[in-house]
Amino acid sequence: MFSGLSRLNMILRGFTVDLEQQFEGVLQLIDNHLNENLSLERLSAKAGGPLNHFEFIFYSLYHTQVGDYIALLRNIEAAQTLGFDKSVSILEVAKAAGYSSTVEFTKAFTSSIGQTPQAFRQAPDWANFFIKQQPLKTLSQGHNTLTDTDVNIEIIQLDKLDLVLIKHRGAKVYLPQTIQALIAFRKAHQLTLLDNRTFNFVYSLPQNMSMNYAIDIGVSVPTAKLSDLKVVMADSEYFKASATPSGTYATFEHKGSEIALQSKISYLYSIWLAKNDFTLTEHPLTFERFDLTDTIDDVHVKVYLAVS
Repeated sequence: MFSGLSRLNMILRGFTVDLEQQFEGVLQLIDNHLNENLSLERLSAKAGGPLNHFEFIFYSLYHTQVGDYIALLRNIEAAQTLGFDKSVSILEVAKAAGYSSTVEFTKAFTSSIGQTPQAFRQAPDWANFFIKQQPLKTLSQGHNTLTDTDVNIEIIQLDKLDLVLIKHRGAKVYLPQTIQALIAFRKAHQLTLLDNRTFNFVYSLPQNMSMNYAIDIGVSVPTAKLSDLKVVMADSEYFKASATPSGTYATFEHKGSEIALQSKISYLYSIWLAKNDFTLTEHPLTFERFDLTDTIDDVHVKVYLAVS
């Protein structure tokens, strides 16, 4: 069987020993328990770090999302069974790979391997099968080319900041509706862009537009006004009062493309964090937004990572 760990156990060179050990343990857990429920909570506990940052760290180290990585390993093993042992039913292959149904298995297998399980069993395209494994060999090769100067990360102290938040928990495709709800709230209560700052608190990385996405969108409010807004929000199931915690933050400002922003975030979580003596807190990665457009090439944000 193909082992993800055998392809990845050497790619953490350049990071601290602690980080290397933490995530080698995660890779080993995935390899040894592919047919089990590999929840983010379970994997994060193995890594020994805050749940809210696990996906960001994994992506920063391996340049693939943990869900995609697990799916690819599961489907590589499933493909070998389909290709070499036709006595095993597709349902049995699906269950052995950790899928709850053949429908779920077919969708994931086709996305990873490029053929449906039925088509692969009948006429496996082995050339394409081996091409599909290439990401496992290059997950962290040649990606980390930024320097401290490129990202310009600073350590700052922030005071508590009162906020009104709206939570988004669902498919990313519906995120614009959540944003419009906050815009309407701002207008109704005179929370202007000039006087009231806008923040995103990101808890997860969506794999695609249909996947669940966990993000809070907030606007800063004067403490004197917060009491009145709490009365307004008392019966709301969407809005709530909150605050950014005071403390130490690693921060940098970015103007440019989303791709360049993601590269800087990866640098923050991998290279910078490994070189500096800081510990992550549970507070999620935070973005203060200055951009008023919705284009991926015109992003203006300030990124805050709470550390201790």
